[in-house]
Amino acid sequence: MRKKITVSGTGCCLVDRLYNHVSFEAGGFAPFLTRTKGDGGLTPGQLVFKEEFDRFAGMDFLETLPRLTDGQQAETMNVGGPCIVALIHAAQLTGDAASFRFYGCHGRDDDGRFLLSALKKTPVDVGAYRIEKNSVTASTIVLSDPGYDHGNGERVFINTIGASWNYRPDELDETFFASDAVVFGGTALVPQIHDSLTELLDAAHSKGCFTIVNTVFDFRNEKAHPDRKWPLGKNDDSYRNIDLLITDHEEALRLSGKKTTREAMAFFKSNGAGAAVITNGALDVNLYASGTRFAGTETTLPVSEAVTEELKRGRKGDTTGCGDNFAGGVIASAVAQLGAGNERLDLIEACRWGIVSGGFTCFYMGGTWLEKYPGEKRELVTPYYEKYVKQTERAK
Repeated sequence: MRKKITVSGTGCCLVDRLYNHVSFEAGGFAPFLTRTKGDGGLTPGQLVFKEEFDRFAGMDFLETLPRLTDGQQAETMNVGGPCIVALIHAAQLTGDAASFRFYGCHGRDDDGRFLLSALKKTPVDVGAYRIEKNSVTASTIVLSDPGYDHGNGERVFINTIGASWNYRPDELDETFFASDAVVFGGTALVPQIHDSLTELLDAAHSKGCFTIVNTVFDFRNEKAHPDRKWPLGKNDDSYRNIDLLITDHEEALRLSGKKTTREAMAFFKSNGAGAAVITNGALDVNLYASGTRFAGTETTLPVSEAVTEELKRGRKGDTTGCGDNFAGGVIASAVAQLGAGNERLDLIEACRWGIVSGGFTCFYMGGTWLEKYPGEKRELVTPYYEKYVKQTERAK
């Protein structure tokens, strides 16, 4: 008999305002590009805090925005954040086979009301998503250049942490730690949670939770110590309590302090992470599992040919949320396998769902897809999954 899996997540949830068709090579953009690591300037693929950018530019970000975007208005406003977007997508894929709950806070402002209204249209339980009085809701301006990197696209993120500064570890209640699986997503943008990850992961693991961490660019630590590797909690003991780590290439290098993906993987292994997945845009996904919760494996997987072909034919939204939906696809598959009672989970199978989920995100604007009816997102993604299975079987 299948078991209904409970999943609780905490971390980054914010409003994304998306500006598409911004050129990172335009004259108005060039003066605001970073000159040295952590200086507060803009870097394709990376995030900077608004306050730090203001200091770098010598003016308020909103004054520079018309120059950066050539005067265009935001194309869309959406639910963003590595934790909530991943949870929403995972919940949409798994349907009634699992229940998802998000823990976090928002401000008492228009952005907070927008987020709460939008989140109530998703399958994620937001009963633990509380109001933080006298704070603004976390938000990110996303500048997207679809032509960057030979047409693969890239984004720049200018973030306001807002109310998330005040979200504390003691707000994660007994229900959170009684879940079958817990997700810590993009916690670098929820500082008190991030700094307590060592203790939180230890507590979750001691309760028997399946633990998942998906990361985001950690500008706070990049700014403070650009010459050191980023901490994940208090120290590297965090890794031994992670069953599944999902990160991108840049974040993997900065978390490990290494120069190559191979070296980063060796760092995660030696520090006890049960499994790790490293994405790299349109390049292959690297993954390994130690044989504890996942069956042992170490390999690479390509991106989806079906998605790539459609993008070449001109079907495009933008790349915002690709990594978050990748994480959501991996989480959905892992949760489904847990529910089936699998003794060892299949990381390759989970990454198949992640790869097609991230790829499908390129077809629409923003990371979150609000379904017209339950099961719509799975119906749309499944044909790409089926094609991807055939693609990877041909490659054997």
